[in-house]
Amino acid sequence: MTRTKTSVITAPGMRHLLLLVFFCLSGFALLLPVSPQWAVHGGADEFGAGLVTATLMTTTVLAQLLVKTALRRLGWPRTLALGALLLGLPAPAQAFSDSLWAILLTTALRGLGFGIITVCGSTAAAILAPPGRQGAAIGLYGLALALPQMVLTPAAPALAATLTLPVIIACGALPVLALPFTRGLGHAVDARTMTPAPEQAAAAAAPTTTVLRRILLPLGTLLLVTSAGGAVLTFTPQFAGRPALAVTALFLFTATAAGARWVCGVLADRFAPRPLTCILLITACAGLALIAVAVRSGQPPLGGLQAGLVLLGAAYGGLQSLTLVQALADAGAENRQTTSVAWNIGYDSGTGLGSLLLGLAAQVATFSTGFTALSAAMALAAAVVVTAGNRPRNKPTAPTTDRIGTTPRRSRDRGVRQILLRGQRRRQRSANPTTDTSAWRRISPNKTVPARTCEGGCLGQCPTHPASQSRQVRPAAPWARNQ
Repeated sequence: MTRTKTSVITAPGMRHLLLLVFFCLSGFALLLPVSPQWAVHGGADEFGAGLVTATLMTTTVLAQLLVKTALRRLGWPRTLALGALLLGLPAPAQAFSDSLWAILLTTALRGLGFGIITVCGSTAAAILAPPGRQGAAIGLYGLALALPQMVLTPAAPALAATLTLPVIIACGALPVLALPFTRGLGHAVDARTMTPAPEQAAAAAAPTTTVLRRILLPLGTLLLVTSAGGAVLTFTPQFAGRPALAVTALFLFTATAAGARWVCGVLADRFAPRPLTCILLITACAGLALIAVAVRSGQPPLGGLQAGLVLLGAAYGGLQSLTLVQALADAGAENRQTTSVAWNIGYDSGTGLGSLLLGLAAQVATFSTGFTALSAAMALAAAVVVTAGNRPRNKPTAPTTDRIGTTPRRSRDRGVRQILLRGQRRRQRSANPTTDTSAWRRISPNKTVPARTCEGGCLGQCPTHPASQSRQVRPAAPWARNQ
């Protein structure tokens, strides 16, 4: 008998989620390289341009920490609408002024909206996934995230050169087009959370420290691989040497990452996460080693650099899906929101940390030295994942067994009590052989006592002790007293 699989894209609310993510990430990807360029156009220096991106990521992390509270107070539809509006509406306002302070203010608002959308999106993907298809749902969600960034982020500078910067910045209002999908998505998520899964219904949400301890291994893996990805995305134009090579390299990296994110999400439903994680960590190690060799010279060889970026892109995209699937599984269904917040913060932190560390390595030594260190860190992480293994989230709540390990202790204790009660009843019958056991009554499932006894234990049936002394006689009715 063949087992039919439920389609992920036809799951209730999933299409609303994909469309909302597509419009929101399109506006975000357009302004990611253009907003710093707009600040430079207004007279800011390199520090001011970097401050724009730093402000965006800072407010993103701040919003991610507050999403759980917003969902509890506002609900899913209003929180999603708030995120789309905060991400889209400040873009046209930013196009009116190239002052650094105006750009920083509008970028801060956009970061708040981006933080809301990312946490709600990953949480909704896990909630709306059909049974047994969580990995495929997360992979499809990751593909919807990656496609706008793969196409629009490299194309934004070219579009800005063709058109004008204010026009491109105004196009950053695309997230507003996602408003019609927030209501349907919010109601679909509410419908799923109102009827929780059996494993979620009996469990309460764990403290944040407990959840972080459970998902420490996937979060560490995510932090490492996003550090490598952030370093490549930031410094490829510098170590590539030629602009055409830089554009080609970035497109290969982002395209491979987008495809791997979806494929590895599907594979996560069929295979254990540990072998896949180890394979991708070794792949990232090899890719970083090839990049380190390629960037030693001033003119990197085309084949070596592209091969390294393809390998690293596959690991970069695939591990994003695998770490999210594994973190959700280790934390438990009742801790989805906390897990989503931690995963998104780890992703953003890793991207910024990788850029910082590789820039420091390039200043102290060379880009090749920095990529070599990242390659060694990937190899060490693969060894840690192999030795750590997949530990269960918590022990099963089965009843405690006896020494032999075959009989549950509760059942054993109940059986002992029943044996003792039977022995007690046998001793009572032996001491009072005239006792009529038919008059006994039950007062509990495990205890039986006589209905009413006199001091001799005769149930009021002996001539020495009348029944009136041992049993309460119901008085006769008024109409029967004179008879």
